Amino acid sequence: MTRVWVTRDESPDGPLANALGDQGLTPVCEPVLETKTVGDAHAEIAALDRDDWLVLTSVRAIHAVAQPAARVPRVAVVGEVSAQIARELGLRVEYVSSSGDSSALWRHIRQHSGDDSKICFPGSSRSLQPSVKGLQMSMPVLYEVRDRAFDDSIIDRIDIAAFASPSAVHSVATRLGPLAIPAASIGPTTSAAIRQAGGQVVTESPDRSFASLARSIAAAFKRA
Repeated sequence: MTRVWVTRDESPDGPLANALGDQGLTPVCEPVLETKTVGDAHAEIAALDRDDWLVLTSVRAIHAVAQPAARVPRVAVVGEVSAQIARELGLRVEYVSSSGDSSALWRHIRQHSGDDSKICFPGSSRSLQPSVKGLQMSMPVLYEVRDRAFDDSIIDRIDIAAFASPSAVHSVATRLGPLAIPAASIGPTTSAAIRQAGGQVVTESPDRSFASLARSIAAAFKRA
């Protein structure tokens, strides 16, 4: 049975581990990151008007801000899975980037915002400042991400590593050096990080969801 390294910060009954199990794969949980909630974005979101933007590029961020005050501004997300979750939580999703990364999202916001538009982009301590010159941007930190001292022997116990973020890729590469293990990616941005770290992307999820990532891994090993 194919053994998949779950690198994200989750327990054996977490969402990716469960999705892998549903596909007949064996999840091996050895997180390479530690995630801790450190704040909220309630004040920044409450300051947004109806034509302003709330940008949410992770499911964690969507759940963190899904409060009544977050239902006023326009919401932009990456991927249909995130859009469905956000709508179910009552958010007013007006733009969904289907490119698998956030580049198209920021282009859309730049094109559909006035000079006085405000943007709230809550996320992790490792979120990068996007290029939206001329617009008012706030980036409240919801959660802090740190590298975790994982067990190096994990590479001898798995067939492929599943990466759900560039941060996880960087953590592994920092500890082990160039990636010498087959890798599965949740999307283009993570795939780029894998290749930059010298790794081979065996499969990339067509949708930014754990279920899609698990299906893509199962399909890749079935073809092999």
